[in-house]
Amino acid sequence: MSIKHLSKLKLTLVMASLLCCAQSYATEKKQMPWDFDSNIYREQLSESIQSGINNQDLINKDKQWNECSMMATSTDRMALGVQSNKEDHDFAREIILDLYPVDNDSFRDVINQKIMGLAFEMADLADGDKTSDESPVTHAAWDWCIAQDPQHFADL
Repeated sequence: MSIKHLSKLKLTLVMASLLCCAQSYATEKKQMPWDFDSNIYREQLSESIQSGINNQDLINKDKQWNECSMMATSTDRMALGVQSNKEDHDFAREIILDLYPVDNDSFRDVINQKIMGLAFEMADLADGDKTSDESPVTHAAWDWCIAQDPQHFADL
């Protein structure tokens, strides 16, 4: 076998090995509650709608899950932003308020205030080398949000 063919064979084996490892890692990754596919109410809501039943409580819980999913990862990113702007907290506060305004006169204001509060409180725990799934900031935001009354999410 020539060196050229041997190199191609080695490269093919390396690529196949990397693909298998990546696929194995992806299947082993623990799904977190804030992952899109983790919403336990989505299927129930779909079945309810198909059967013609309007279950407002289920709708609120589905909205809550989706909002909390977005809030959890957003809070982690904002904490990283606060951490990188330690010398200029006013700038970080201004950026957060631009992205998450507190002028909607709805429960969205409460969520946005909590994003800012946790971002500043937990900025030292944010770690840009870790994924949001590993972040204590993400976990804290999720825990707070999912513990809220689902009725608060009705108008979001």
